[in-house]
Amino acid sequence: MKTGRSPNTIDIIVGRNVRRIRELSGTSQTALGEALGITFQQVQKYECGANRISAGKLLEIAKVLGCDLIDLFAGADPHEGIVLPEHSPAALKVAADFDRIESQQLRDNLARLMASLAQSEIPA
Repeated sequence: MKTGRSPNTIDIIVGRNVRRIRELSGTSQTALGEALGITFQQVQKYECGANRISAGKLLEIAKVLGCDLIDLFAGADPHEGIVLPEHSPAALKVAADFDRIESQQLRDNLARLMASLAQSEIPA
């Protein structure tokens, strides 16, 4: 018999957002845990939604990761329970680098190139 409560959709979304933002910032689970005064195992539990994150801890996480509190709730709709898709660390790095490109024309060209590559089958 299962004891305790299962994570709800919002817990899972917030945890995934913490992981994405942490990975984008290049922060390890250990470094985040140390900054928060918790273990990396606790960070893992937060990120998978197994443990709920208190409001105070959410504020600390946002401060350590240099994001807005609302960023931690991105994709959360309490009425629909939308879960964001998973992305690899490499994809998150590409996205972060892409946003640093100043030229709109270059960003547009890269976006078209990436879309074209994603649609074509490239032999290994």
